Amino acid sequence: MKNLKYCKSILFIILIILILWACDTDKIAPRDMTFGRDYFILDIGHFVSYNVKETQYALNQPPRIFTYQLREVVENAFTDETGGQSYRIVRYIRENGRQNWQIRNVWTARLDASGAVRTEENKPFLKLVFPLAEGKTWDGNTFNDLGREMYLMRDLGKSYRFDFKNYDETVTVIQNRDSNLVNKDFRTEVYAKGIGLIYRKSDRVVYCQDRSRNCLGQGIIESGLVVEQSIFDTGKLR
Repeated sequence: MKNLKYCKSILFIILIILILWACDTDKIAPRDMTFGRDYFILDIGHFVSYNVKETQYALNQPPRIFTYQLREVVENAFTDETGGQSYRIVRYIRENGRQNWQIRNVWTARLDASGAVRTEENKPFLKLVFPLAEGKTWDGNTFNDLGREMYLMRDLGKSYRFDFKNYDETVTVIQNRDSNLVNKDFRTEVYAKGIGLIYRKSDRVVYCQDRSRNCLGQGIIESGLVVEQSIFDTGKLR
């Protein structure tokens, strides 16, 4: 009889512990769902400056290489068509550090329950989804009409180093990684905690397919565009 009462007491204690644990889990879950928002900064005045290199390929012409600097500034917030809060991202351009910044265009961005959405050239892209998780996949074209394109999240929390500078906590988003004898479409973005986008590369080219030139399968680029964008400065404008 005593053993039976003892067992019941133990079971009761275990039940109470499980209930308390479930309650704590419910409280923590909403916070966990926002994990990663600090990889996509939308504080007014926040800016990131980049060095950009563009290589343009055209049929029967040598590659044309352009280098310039790009600065993106979170200018102000506004209420968008959904009733939510979005931000204007003013993008400035200059050839080099000796010149003044000139406005290039204006994009927008927002953070919502689905993740981080950035509208580029009037096309919204779902750049990140929350909570961030290693190996997570999602359709980056969820909010546009460009067709399904699955993004992949990799190297979450790992450091990223380039130009002799180390960024402690980053996440890499592989937007596309297709390649065959005809073309290549590699697109990757890297985001750093507390900064946002620090590196982007878009490599979209078409290979020579002229059998008379014996170039099929040789990896000879016939047309396309390669853009590499890397951070060199960040901060907050007063």
